[in-house]
Amino acid sequence: MLWQKFETFAARALLSLPNSVLRVFGKDIKRGRTLDPKVRTALLLAKIKPKPENLPPPKARELFKSIMSFFDLEKVELPRVENFSIPGTGSRIQVRLYSSNINKDLEPCLLYFHGGGFVIGDLESHDPPLRYLAKTSGRAILAVDYRLGPEHIYPSSWEDAYSAYKWVKENGKAIGIDPKRIAVAGDSAGGNLAISISTRAKKEKQPLPQFQILIYPWIDLIQERKSVEEFANGYALTRDLLRYFKYHSVPNSKDWKDPRVTPFQQTNFSHTPKTYMLIAGFDPLQDEGLAYADLLQKAKVKLEIKTYETLIHGFFNLGRSVPEAKNALDQIAKWIQVGFSGK
Repeated sequence: MLWQKFETFAARALLSLPNSVLRVFGKDIKRGRTLDPKVRTALLLAKIKPKPENLPPPKARELFKSIMSFFDLEKVELPRVENFSIPGTGSRIQVRLYSSNINKDLEPCLLYFHGGGFVIGDLESHDPPLRYLAKTSGRAILAVDYRLGPEHIYPSSWEDAYSAYKWVKENGKAIGIDPKRIAVAGDSAGGNLAISISTRAKKEKQPLPQFQILIYPWIDLIQERKSVEEFANGYALTRDLLRYFKYHSVPNSKDWKDPRVTPFQQTNFSHTPKTYMLIAGFDPLQDEGLAYADLLQKAKVKLEIKTYETLIHGFFNLGRSVPEAKNALDQIAKWIQVGFSGK
């Protein structure tokens, strides 16, 4: 414990240095973009830790939370943070509600699915940025602790995500949520789950989310695009880690072709709600995100997309140490406000 506190103190102290000093460690340039100096330093610091793809999933989960604690925001206090469980198709699903609302009026709610390759991540790993978004946007957020592989392989994560959506649509009023004003969001694998909500809701003729926010989504489990090769190593999310996630969560290759798992398998995208998307310039998943955006534009889906050229996959959890990552969180908060305003 004492050593971990020292590591955290040292990492934060180093990352607090100005970029002009951190550039002494060198530059990283790809696709005409220069990696943020603080991100590059964070990646150097992370090298002292084992690679998650070399660990069993329980250890990888512990490592992820440990590393994120170096860089994540301080916890923001909110009037309302509640943990409870809701029914699922398997066991009950743990969720956490964040709200700044001190009135008794029903409020809109963003249903959030954390990232982590369907293998790591939980309510705690994404708690600081979600607290920040709830306070900054002034809108409620319901985080979903869906089941993970390899203990619960496909379709467990997707089933839990949709169960949570159905539950809040049917029972939202009981917790102060307006069931007619529900949107979905997620980072990485969570972005995949967010997209799957509309896919299944359309199939079951259920109301669609008001909008979706996709943060560097992982949405192609069939093929590895050019950016996966180009950014295969050195940028937190590696090609080997992607494969580790895939084979621990969706081990049967036949399931990769399910439109819920790989949205590119859909034949029609016109049902997709208004979409806001964030892309990272040093992310192996950037090409699939851009390809999905292109399909939405061709289907005339309302879309806003922003690329943070100097950042890596996982910047959602770097808000304390990397100013540009904090700017990205502020952009998400604005999109939440605008999305629920109906503009």
